[in-house]
Amino acid sequence: MEISRRLTLNVDFSLVGTELDWREQLNIEVEEGIITHVGNGYVGNAKHLRGLLMPSLVNSHVHSGDFLILEDGYNLNIREAVGDPESFKYSVINSTQYDLKKSIEMFLSLSYDIGVKTVVDFREQGIKGSMNAKEVKEKSSKLNYIILGRLEEDEFSDVSLKKLKDIADGYGLPSPSVKYNYSSIRNYFQLRASHFAETLSHWLKYNLEEFLNLYSPSFIVHGSWLGDDELRVLAESKIPLVICPRSNMWFSVGIPKVDSIIESEVDLFLGSDNAAWISPNLWRDLELALLISRIRKPGSDYSREILMGATTKPSDFFGIKNTVKEGTPLWMLNLIDVENSAIKRAKNKYIAILKRGGDYIVKLQELSKP
Repeated sequence: MEISRRLTLNVDFSLVGTELDWREQLNIEVEEGIITHVGNGYVGNAKHLRGLLMPSLVNSHVHSGDFLILEDGYNLNIREAVGDPESFKYSVINSTQYDLKKSIEMFLSLSYDIGVKTVVDFREQGIKGSMNAKEVKEKSSKLNYIILGRLEEDEFSDVSLKKLKDIADGYGLPSPSVKYNYSSIRNYFQLRASHFAETLSHWLKYNLEEFLNLYSPSFIVHGSWLGDDELRVLAESKIPLVICPRSNMWFSVGIPKVDSIIESEVDLFLGSDNAAWISPNLWRDLELALLISRIRKPGSDYSREILMGATTKPSDFFGIKNTVKEGTPLWMLNLIDVENSAIKRAKNKYIAILKRGGDYIVKLQELSKP
């Protein structure tokens, strides 16, 4: 079914703008699939969207390539399971029988079905791994797929970095280490990320400020063990932190300090991490992040900040349009059933969305990519 070139919608409820302001009874005009106007009140001759129109989710950190391993190696610690390059994960995904493209395709398809329409993937296996990801990206344009590639140690060179730059959208460093030539990576890639302080041993081993000066990352991932002083450094440097609470707890490495991150004014993003052991359902990380903040700071409410960390904040950072405002592609939004989810009756709408929104996504042709 082809989407009409011009469309007018009446929307019961919406989260509007970067701050996700709750609004009721809106009209939205769409031309060529792009929002051209958001106004107050209902208008005539419009299609009625019954529910909550909100930004789609951004999964800011995944490893989609291990999806087909699914719960194997569940009894291993983090180094045995995923450590470069001799872990259980790499022995499986590097085998000739492993279908890497299928793993990525399945992960992206499941993500889209639950309203995650932007995925940022740390792609292992050097140039070959990123090339496989790019082939999936070119074949399936269903969502925004951002590839952060990296080189294997034995292929690291300026020639290889130049090749990788033509394939990947950025560089994803597995961990700080002197074996990587940071200046060369900076020369070739504008978008740079790295795991940091995921485990206690890594936090003790590496100095954050030294690493920021050497690598100048665009954002870092995990940071479970960062202290208040280090969080202030990130805030002052305007470097976002991607937390992966389900993954950290699964691997028994730590618990992200959700409240401290937000109070320090660090831009908090969320990711699901390794697909073999953590499902692509980012909604679960949103609720878990809220629960962590509550147990660390009883009576607190960071629900709005957490929701922004999975929608408008990372989309602005990655240059993705998913905000309910003029210029956004309509397909980049989600519609939530507020009646059956009971969100409509909730006193705190943001808390209700984190807990219940992911189970009540309404499928509409108008919200599918043309």
